[in-house]
Amino acid sequence: MLDINHIAKTFNPGTITEKKALVDADLHLQDGDFVTVIGGNGAGKSTMLNAVAGVFPVDRGNIVIDGEDVTDLSEHRRARLLGRVFQDPMTGTAAAMTIEENMALANRRGKHRSPFRWGITQKERSMFRDELARLGLGLENRMQAKVGLLSGGQRQALTLLMATLQKPQLLLLDEHTAALDPKTAAKVLHLTRELIQDHHLTAMMVTHNMKDALQYGNRIIMMHEGRVIVDVEPEMKASLRVENLLEMFEHTSGGKLDNDRMLLS
Repeated sequence: MLDINHIAKTFNPGTITEKKALVDADLHLQDGDFVTVIGGNGAGKSTMLNAVAGVFPVDRGNIVIDGEDVTDLSEHRRARLLGRVFQDPMTGTAAAMTIEENMALANRRGKHRSPFRWGITQKERSMFRDELARLGLGLENRMQAKVGLLSGGQRQALTLLMATLQKPQLLLLDEHTAALDPKTAAKVLHLTRELIQDHHLTAMMVTHNMKDALQYGNRIIMMHEGRVIVDVEPEMKASLRVENLLEMFEHTSGGKLDNDRMLLS
């Protein structure tokens, strides 16, 4: 489903601010894998997701999604294959548009018809209402409300729903619960797992919370200095605890984890 083949990326090469963000990063996901990605500060977690999304070109290596080499495709041309949810709940939705208008944009993405040329049909509106009802937030009764009036948790749940409406080949989640309070974060994570399972999606989720990394998904990827240093398969993952992850990191990297948020999670 996803093949990241020895990619490298250096920002500002040859300058005083040069940063080797990815160094021979190699990762392979099977269809239906739900992989959580952890690592210290500057390990390359978000950079790897952005490389897959086409936010910037890689310096070396290639990226293949569902058999299609997308290495040279622009970000907007890869968008038809991907669903993305970002850390900031304000990203991913249009605040000045209504809930149903936002969902129409997501539902018609990649199609030839204009999002609003023929308006929103009753069939679409009924489908949107059913999808919103599964959130358990009452948004199915507020479809005419502007998205900018929603709370951060409501917007993030809506963004997640929108990202999966078209059942993308790959779902990218970049610390999508980090800005939420614990109770809301737990609800969004539960919804994340439910949508991934229901639609049989392949997903990568960057998280700073090692407990969440252990609880969700079937594999754990650990990154350090731009490389994947540990790949925990499903058989091993089920028996691990946080202290085991810390021991694995120290043994493989030769140093201690430097991410305070991870250590305190």
